[in-house]
Order: sequence, then structure tokens, then C-alpha cells
Amino acid sequence: MRIKALAASALAATTIIGFGSAAFADSATGSTGASTGSGGSGATAPAATPPSNAAGTTTNGSCNTDSEWPAYVQGEPANFKAGSDGVYMWHYAKGGWGLRVSHPRLPGKANHVTFTGTISTAGTFGNVKRVDLEKNDTVTVGSNGHTLTFDFNNYGGVDGVDFTTTCTPGLKVELKADGGRVQTKYIHLGANDTHPGANPFLIRRISSDPGTSPASNPSQPPTSS
Repeated sequence: MRIKALAASALAATTIIGFGSAAFADSATGSTGASTGSGGSGATAPAATPPSNAAGTTTNGSCNTDSEWPAYVQGEPANFKAGSDGVYMWHYAKGGWGLRVSHPRLPGKANHVTFTGTISTAGTFGNVKRVDLEKNDTVTVGSNGHTLTFDFNNYGGVDGVDFTTTCTPGLKVELKADGGRVQTKYIHLGANDTHPGANPFLIRRISSDPGTSPASNPSQPPTSS
């Protein structure tokens, strides 16, 4: 839902979570591992209503039901709510993906943050469902079905999207806030609050994937623009 900004929009580009918007941005490439944030509960997230299921790709390249995604992306984060810090992304137990954004609202500050992102895959995206968006928020799937982009004007409420993937070996994810790459500590994956090792990063379609990797890693599944 949209929440009215509390100060002039001129301050929006410089105020997030009580300090400069650069706090969300991170120009470093990061490491190849993933870490579990201190805010994660370690418990299974409560049941959620997922988008309809879709086929995917196993490690041998054949299409099957939406399975074999790694454990660290599984489950909706139990503690996410309006005012949470950053981007939250997870795989639903019954198939499909959820992505939500929010940020803390501060009295006397301009509480407008523009979250943008691109998710790409060699497979295709489908069953896209807009979640709590307003008319100035956009979600777009490319003409070839290989990319999903979003542009959310967030005022401290919740903005998001649900989607499914078909015949995909993995996802490449790049996330930005007010034009700068979101720091990995503000990217939360799965029910246990796992942070990627870099932004952009890859989520590989294998159940044994130990953690996320930088998108520049040549050994990971190719993506299509």
C-alpha cells in the first residue's frame, strides 16, 4: 500500500533508514558465499498462498515440476512487514516465487525509495501477480519471456510481485535502490534470512547449491537477456 511521504521529495534521494541512501548501495563485488542474517528466526515461515505452479528444469536440462531449488531460498520470511529493511525474495513450498520490498519510515524524513530490479533466466517467466502496487509501480516481462523487471515507488509500505518460472536452470538477480545497487545485507532470501555474496547474484537450480554466487561466475547457468 502507498503511505504518504512526510517531507519534501527533494530529500528522498538522500534519506533511507535515517542516513544517506548510499547505505543501501554497495559497489563491491562481494564474496561467493551466502550468510544467514542475525534477524532470521531459523524457523519455518508460516504458510502462504503461492502463485500457481509451473514447470522448471532439472540439472540434466529436462523440464519438470518446480523442484530442486536450494534450501536457502525456501519459505516466506516470517518477520517481513511494512517497514522492514530492503528486498525480500523466496521460493514458495508449492511452487513459484515471491519478492517484496519495504523500508523504515522516519518522522520528518522524505520516505520515498525507488526499488528497481532485473531478474533474468534462460527459461521463461509466467503467472505474474502484482502485490500491493500503485499506478506508478511497474512490473514488466520481456517480449521473449526471459527477463522480469520492476520499478517500485515505496513509501514505507509493501510493494511486490509473485511469479513462476518455466524450464529454467537458475535465476540472475540484480537489485537497486535509488539507482545504486542494494547492499547484500539488505537482501533477504528465504525463511532463514540468507544474504547473497554479491549483487547481482545467481540462484542455481540444484538442491545441493550451498549458497548464492556472483553473477559474473562463468561456471553458473547461463541467462538470457
